[in-house]
Amino acid sequence: MSLIHPGLLLGILLATIPVILHFLLRSKPKKLIFPALALLQRRKIQNSQRLKLRHLWLLLLRILIIIAIVFALTRPSLPPANYSFSTYELVMLCSIIVLAVLAYLGLMRRYQKQRISQQSLNTRRTFLRGGIGGAAFLLIALLVFWPYQRRIFAEISAPLPAVSENIPVTAIFLFDTSLSMDYRQENQSRLEQAQAIAEEHLSNLPAQSRVSILNSSSEDISPFQSDLTAVKSRIKSLKTSAWSLFLDDRLRTAINRQEDDFKRSQNERQSAGSQAAGSDQFVREIYLYTDLARSAWRSQPSQLVKQQLEKLKWLGIYVIDVGVTSPQNIGISHLDLSRESITLGNSVSIKAEITTTGITADNTILELYTQNEKGQLIKRDQRPLSTVNSAADDSAAENNVNNSPGTQLEMSLPGISQPVTQGELRITSSDPYLPDDVRYFTITARPPPKILIVSPDANSARLWNDVLAPRPLVALKKNRYQCQIAPLNQIETLPLEEYSAIYLINITSLPDNLWQQFTDYARQGGGVGVLMGSDGDAPESMIVSFNSESAQQLLPVELLGSLKFIPPEFLDLEHNEHSLFSYFQDLGGTGELSNMEINRYWRVEPEQPDQVIARYTDARHSPALIERNLGRGKVVVLTTGIDARGWSQLLYARWSYLAFADQLTRYLIRTRSNRTNYLAGEVASYQWPATATTPESFLLRTPDLKQLPIEVKQGAHQVSIPDTKVVGHYELIDNSSNVTRSSSGFSVNVNPAESNFRPISSQELDQILGPERYSITRDMEGLKRTIRTGRLGVEIFPILVTLLLAVFCLEHFTANYFYEIDQPTESTSDH
Repeated sequence: MSLIHPGLLLGILLATIPVILHFLLRSKPKKLIFPALALLQRRKIQNSQRLKLRHLWLLLLRILIIIAIVFALTRPSLPPANYSFSTYELVMLCSIIVLAVLAYLGLMRRYQKQRISQQSLNTRRTFLRGGIGGAAFLLIALLVFWPYQRRIFAEISAPLPAVSENIPVTAIFLFDTSLSMDYRQENQSRLEQAQAIAEEHLSNLPAQSRVSILNSSSEDISPFQSDLTAVKSRIKSLKTSAWSLFLDDRLRTAINRQEDDFKRSQNERQSAGSQAAGSDQFVREIYLYTDLARSAWRSQPSQLVKQQLEKLKWLGIYVIDVGVTSPQNIGISHLDLSRESITLGNSVSIKAEITTTGITADNTILELYTQNEKGQLIKRDQRPLSTVNSAADDSAAENNVNNSPGTQLEMSLPGISQPVTQGELRITSSDPYLPDDVRYFTITARPPPKILIVSPDANSARLWNDVLAPRPLVALKKNRYQCQIAPLNQIETLPLEEYSAIYLINITSLPDNLWQQFTDYARQGGGVGVLMGSDGDAPESMIVSFNSESAQQLLPVELLGSLKFIPPEFLDLEHNEHSLFSYFQDLGGTGELSNMEINRYWRVEPEQPDQVIARYTDARHSPALIERNLGRGKVVVLTTGIDARGWSQLLYARWSYLAFADQLTRYLIRTRSNRTNYLAGEVASYQWPATATTPESFLLRTPDLKQLPIEVKQGAHQVSIPDTKVVGHYELIDNSSNVTRSSSGFSVNVNPAESNFRPISSQELDQILGPERYSITRDMEGLKRTIRTGRLGVEIFPILVTLLLAVFCLEHFTANYFYEIDQPTESTSDH
């Protein structure tokens, strides 16, 4: 227990006043002359004993009143604990009181039946009240207050050291600066409200207090400052960020900061020989200003913070909740492009998912903009939104559980002619949360990638050429690929690095130098597709060539021999989740591709079982498609033929065959295409074409108008850009040549989780911080009360004042009751 005004305890000396008054003002005995002196003498003795007992009770009550007044004025406080009676204690207290009342009433009735004099009855009643009252008090003390104090003592076995309101504070103000804090209510964002509360609280700190400011968008650890004006300026400069650390991790940083400063302070006091080296000269506290959005915390609560706080009983944790109870929002949660990288002149479809929370999307427009060559935004399309929340969705929004189901809208960008097209989708709404009203995208377009087809069979090579680059599309300049057929004797003279992918179709054997040449090409980032059809007239020579040491450096399989399926088998593509077949899954299945008969195949032994992409439907589940990552490139082997020479019927799968050829080619050249759309905080990368000269440096232009140089390491094939915390469009410029030219670009968007305002539950906070280890408040007045309780304990001034009033009323009632009883007796005696 601690006292805010301990000096007032000297007022307890005033309790001697009733004693003095009791002896000075007690009634003088009166001389009464009656004939029956013996009877009066006995009554005098009884009256004297009874009056002494009554006056003793009255004296104790008056002393108790003065002590209670003085004690209440000292404003005592107790460490935080559950001071209410438990069910057992409350039942036991009521039982003792009821038994005492019943015993009193029963004995009094028995006395009244004995027909004794009124004087004797009064005397017995007085002693009965005192005896039953004393016994009840002892039982209450033994059966109620004793277990009560043991339970309370167990809860406060490690109380905070006694402090006062004037002891300086070493505090850490930790601000949640995630984008969800941009939600506005009453023309004030959540971060602005947190800043206002923090500034007001900063003004109430005692003199010589020290404060450190941390936020969730930076890993910086600011020093403790005694200049609170500078601290206030630092608070005002805080801004939200699209990228932020988890609050669990920042809390650990703040706790470690307090613990390190506490140890440093102890070491300094010990080295100075201070007598109070074991105590701390500061009250240490951490204030967390947050909207309690679940997205700001780790999905799996860690026990590390809880374990630390269990050891540091002297550290106070205060959570200031500035969140809204019923948020309203409409935004774009996801944006999906059909393709990020296309060939010039092709189209891209854009799918946007619109989600709403506690609000309808009536009279809301979704607009599509792209930048022209001068960087100006041009509106390309717009669509009205007609989403209306269902009753269930409204209920979910009121309870702040989750966003309502999204509505998908699709738009198209036809005939893209710029190498880099950057644009954005906008929602025209006036909801309180703006960050998710815009989403950005970047599309790169380039000439059709060059594909080299190598085969000793001209017909098979021409067939594959027509599949990848149909002549009608070539005539219209809408072909997706630019194919070239080359015989084996010309391979050594071709610049392979200019080709995005190379197909080896129906190859029977290759010299070691060509195997090595294709291996080097793959390691540099090229894609190699080996389509194994006819084995010619000498299958043994093909096995020897493909199993040679130079070939095995490229191929992911070892050839065992060519076999026939009797009866024919099929490609087992059902439930195939490999990315090569994701396009088919979006269309509802692989269609006729999995229904075409496979008559012959090469039996192979894969290098690794997990390299198999697809298998056949035979009893052995023989491998059909096998892949291998080689350097920065990729190798894919198909163990059957793709032409009409009796190996398979895949050629007759119509559109499925065309789609398979396209998806296989895209899969092979994907290692050379750059990703262009990221979420805030992800590491972006750019890989330049193999035919380009290795740049020496790049210049990165960010959405906030900064220009950051990026150096290229010697021998590197790509650069990484970790600084993607700002939402918007980025431009990457090749800074190597005198003529500055744009190399590429990418876009960064807000994480969709920032639009989910579902708060973290109290049970989850208990798991992270520990139950009864922190306090939550929503405004400045509540924060003041919470801090007072945390520092000084639970103030019992209201309880003492209530008790004082009860005792005072009891004293007044007792005094009047005694005098009313004595007055008739005294009057009767006079007569």
